Amino acid sequence: MSRSTKATAYGLSAGASAKAENPTYCMPEAKNNYELGFHLTPNIEELQVAQLQQEVEKILTANGAVIIYSKEPEKTRLSYSIKHEQASYFGYIHFNLPDREMLNSINEQLRLNNQILRYIILVLVPESKRQKGKPRSLMGQGQEHKAKKPEQATTEEEKKKIEKQLEEIIEGL
Repeated sequence: MSRSTKATAYGLSAGASAKAENPTYCMPEAKNNYELGFHLTPNIEELQVAQLQQEVEKILTANGAVIIYSKEPEKTRLSYSIKHEQASYFGYIHFNLPDREMLNSINEQLRLNNQILRYIILVLVPESKRQKGKPRSLMGQGQEHKAKKPEQATTEEEKKKIEKQLEEIIEGL
């Protein structure tokens, strides 16, 4: 199934499939949007990869999820081994889940499949709720952060009160 037919199969417009590189353009503004990223064992044939992806999609839809976008798994080299494997098929699925309680059931079913090396389910934040402005990594670059000096007691009376409070605290220890 091509990208455009896969996109329309999940209710996306043909224009949305052109933005398949960043499928968040297609995400509805709902509370319960998730992304399931998964690594499949590399010791399977290409046909089995598609079947495993369909199996994962069936697990999601059986638990009430609505699949918004699905990326076909591609073989990739891993930076570090997972279960003694140096490569895997990596794919991801964006879906909407009306009932958050169903995540436990999805986790259990995915955990039982031995051909899934590793997976993660992430909550997708809608575009409207993301922080605007500079990314965190850029904030504060080139600026020195100086700690503010505590305000000094201006009168002798305030100093005596503070010393008395400190003595009471120390005696209480």
